[in-house]
Amino acid sequence: MNRHRAVAFRAVVQSGQRQWMLPLPFDPISQWSTPARPLWRCGHGHRVRGSLNGKTFSASVVERAGSFWLLLEDSLATTAELAAGQSVDVLLEPDDA
Repeated sequence: MNRHRAVAFRAVVQSGQRQWMLPLPFDPISQWSTPARPLWRCGHGHRVRGSLNGKTFSASVVERAGSFWLLLEDSLATTAELAAGQSVDVLLEPDDA
């Protein structure tokens, strides 16, 4: 993890219609000076990596309704024993690979 680009924050887990999400307290475009890029057929965002309560992961950050969100896989939610409304410690950086 690159200490100069990594951002530490605390967030509250939210359950979306189809996945777990965490609101970002920053704009990744400004923070990392990197534009959003295609992630899948109809979506743009940022590929990221980091740790959540000490569990490492790779994920995506997207903009929705004017805010930025970290989208979490169900497998990470299960491994990290996440629950909606739970506060978690996050360390996040862009995945430039």
